[in-house]
Amino acid sequence: MANLLKFPCPHCNVRLHAKAEKAGRSYDCPNCSALVKVPTTRALATVKPRVILRQKPPVIVPEIIEDDEPVLVPARRRKNRDDELVPVRVKIPGVPGAEYEGQVDRKTSNAMATTFLGGLLVALGAFLFAMFGGKGKSA
Repeated sequence: MANLLKFPCPHCNVRLHAKAEKAGRSYDCPNCSALVKVPTTRALATVKPRVILRQKPPVIVPEIIEDDEPVLVPARRRKNRDDELVPVRVKIPGVPGAEYEGQVDRKTSNAMATTFLGGLLVALGAFLFAMFGGKGKSA
């Protein structure tokens, strides 16, 4: 088994290795592509590898401040639409005194519209019943 020579690249300090029979030849460093000569065994004994100390980046630790008072964030409030006043005009033709004109809150306005729509549907149902006479199929 062949002996391996281990040596650092003089340019980038990457640890390289080569077979002992390649001593004295020059090759490109696989890391920095600089021309590196494989040292002889006598040269390896005198060469001290350079040690590059890499500093770690400083760690930033956030400071935690304890406060007695909680942070109050204003809540997002929806506008209360039930308090708005809506103009309403109601008039029933043919009935004296059956009219109203004024403003009511939105809740009352919605109730009035629902009642009107319900009455309209009942009248439509009565009309259709009268039109077709309510006759069903008899066997």
